[in-house]
Amino acid sequence: MPFSKKKNIDDTSKLSGLRKKVAEDIKKAVNDSIDGTQTTNQVNPRDSGLYGTPRIEAELKYSKCTGEKVIQKNNAYITFGTDKPTGCSSGYGGRGAAAAARIDLVVGRQSMFNAKDGSTVDNSFQADAARIYISQLTDIDANFGVDPGKSGFMEGRSGIGIKADGVRIIGRQGVKIVTGPMSGTGETNSTGGRLSPAPRIELIAGNNSEPRKVPGSLLSGDKEIYDPLQGVAMGNNVVKAFQDLLFLLQDFIGVVRKDKANARIFNLAMASAAALPEPLAGPMAAAAVAYFNAQDIKTGIDLWHASLDATVFDINYLQPFGYRYIESRNVKAT
Repeated sequence: MPFSKKKNIDDTSKLSGLRKKVAEDIKKAVNDSIDGTQTTNQVNPRDSGLYGTPRIEAELKYSKCTGEKVIQKNNAYITFGTDKPTGCSSGYGGRGAAAAARIDLVVGRQSMFNAKDGSTVDNSFQADAARIYISQLTDIDANFGVDPGKSGFMEGRSGIGIKADGVRIIGRQGVKIVTGPMSGTGETNSTGGRLSPAPRIELIAGNNSEPRKVPGSLLSGDKEIYDPLQGVAMGNNVVKAFQDLLFLLQDFIGVVRKDKANARIFNLAMASAAALPEPLAGPMAAAAVAYFNAQDIKTGIDLWHASLDATVFDINYLQPFGYRYIESRNVKAT
């Protein structure tokens, strides 16, 4: 009889985390059944996760740097260390920069790629399910792949990034989004640099603010391009602009009505002159022409005033230097 080496079927040391857990549960169930000590829980099955109880999940190995402290429960992590967008060599932490502390709260590492049990994973601002990233020194726009917009990329500053499938900010009594220094202070940025009075707020839907061609513009021979990231309308200024525009329109309508009335009077006078005998027709026609010329001069003056008002309207509401410019200079949106 040939000699065969016996294998210990109870040895689970070489199994990965998930397989090891399943094997140990099966072994325990078999032993309990043999010993007659098996119990049944109809309300909350073992490892089901119901009512917040433990459940079997893939176990991932986080690629921890030597200078990090990690608090982990299943696939939820709080990591303390230095700026680290991806691996240990990335970010300002990878360069050995001082004052680059970070707190990284992340759940669902590599969830987009459905990482397998036992996989070694690292930070992925693309693939991780949800994250709040807080860093004292970082390139926050580059880390999260944010479009530069009008403000450009922020580099080498403190930053907080929040990313998930859905992000909600709820304030029962209001929400304020504020840029710039604290009121009444000489506040600087995190590195001591000077702050601009009103840094921009940009709302970029689709994370793309590249200039775009107007569809169909090539048919006319022109390549019209427009900027999708534009200043939002200033409510009060827009209302005032429409009011003033309405006044301009009414003035123009008034000029047209006067000109129409003058033309009617002139035509009636000329028709009457034509019906009169020759000695009276000439003076009547001359009087009609003189009246029309006088009224035409007044109409020209009225039109000049309307044109001047239109120029003032353009300066006040449609030019960036106008005191009632209808487009916000500091809040942009697509």
